[in-house]
Amino acid sequence: MTIHHDDDLPMFARGIAGPLGKLDVAAKTKIDEQTNDLWRQHCALRGTDTSSVLRDFIYATVYGKTYQQMVLDKVNHDAKRIETLARFIGSFEGPESNQGGPQA
Repeated sequence: MTIHHDDDLPMFARGIAGPLGKLDVAAKTKIDEQTNDLWRQHCALRGTDTSSVLRDFIYATVYGKTYQQMVLDKVNHDAKRIETLARFIGSFEGPESNQGGPQA
């Protein structure tokens, strides 16, 4: 399994909506101490926490893509949708986004 790191991706916490809804269901298991030590080393070497790796594994097993990939897909989909809407109805910017000041 490949873990992709991208500091620009929003990572969702418990109770906050992810691509498929709120992340509010705990997934727990018990493992032996030696495996736990190796698991924590594995995560530390990759600069991530155990919850993120476990979440990615579960999503990859169930959906065929990691949670991080699903977040990226949702961000890209939303950006394309906004871009398409902007082409049809024009800019979404309000008057406060006019950086040149008020126009006469």
